[in-house]
Amino acid sequence: MSKPPTKPLAAEPAPAHRAPTLRQLRSFQAVARAMSFRQAAEALSLTQPALSASIRELEAVLGAPVLERSTHHVRLTAQGALLLPQVERLVNGYEQGVDGLFRTLHDDKRVLRVAALPSAMHLLAAPLQQWLAQHPDVDLRLYDPLNDDLLAALQRGEVDLALGVALDLPPQIEAIAVAQDDLVAVLPVGHRLAPRARLTWQDLAGERLALFARGSTYELAMATLRQHGADLARADQLLYSESLYSLVRCGLAVGVISRLYTHSLHEGTVKVCPLQAPVISRKVALMVHAAQDARPPLVQNCLEFLTQALRNA
Repeated sequence: MSKPPTKPLAAEPAPAHRAPTLRQLRSFQAVARAMSFRQAAEALSLTQPALSASIRELEAVLGAPVLERSTHHVRLTAQGALLLPQVERLVNGYEQGVDGLFRTLHDDKRVLRVAALPSAMHLLAAPLQQWLAQHPDVDLRLYDPLNDDLLAALQRGEVDLALGVALDLPPQIEAIAVAQDDLVAVLPVGHRLAPRARLTWQDLAGERLALFARGSTYELAMATLRQHGADLARADQLLYSESLYSLVRCGLAVGVISRLYTHSLHEGTVKVCPLQAPVISRKVALMVHAAQDARPPLVQNCLEFLTQALRNA
């Protein structure tokens, strides 16, 4: 008599990992930000022994060291540096989620946090006003950090949506290109080059220059000017666009700046000329966290609206 066929053994489920506690994650975040156990303990209102114990517990749960510490220094390990952006997002997401619970109960407001480069905020203003008119229950909060701070805030979960320069993005960030921003020359209206429709970088070789010493294209602009014989020892490297325009208006310098910064210039006070050979551009993009399935519907709705509005502008 034949034996009945044996059933294949079911695969055993993978063992569940222990989950780090919020206390452990906050402890790691605080030490990583301060690079000091003393300062982190003060920020969290903990004793240093309690903070050290929390870090040891986290490392035991993760099975990897996250901090190198000695009597003289505290440093992130390679594993710690890898984990920090995710820990930042987990902790900030929890805190903002709790805050959202109370807002939902007490004022029925949904919060959307949007950041944009100072030079790009004017691109968002009108589309955001239109979107907000369709969502009057939303509490819109706006920020204008520089690009590095913008990306860090987005990565940590401190903003939901951002308009910035898509350059050297971490893998957690998704970028949707909506505009191109070129470097341009800004000249006094009476300058000998002002009648020209466009300029080359070679045309600027003999000019006293003023550069806006911020942003992702600054080093590239400096290298291009140097390559074309510009006297950079005489170039003024400025922190604020209004300073640059003041020098240009009085004829003291020719400015090199991103076109986005020229949107509010009054007609007739200066002449803005495209720069060619080569054209130096940066990609302006709407950016969100890459995990689309984890995005709140409100964020996705606003992202889609702004994408269409900016691409049609």
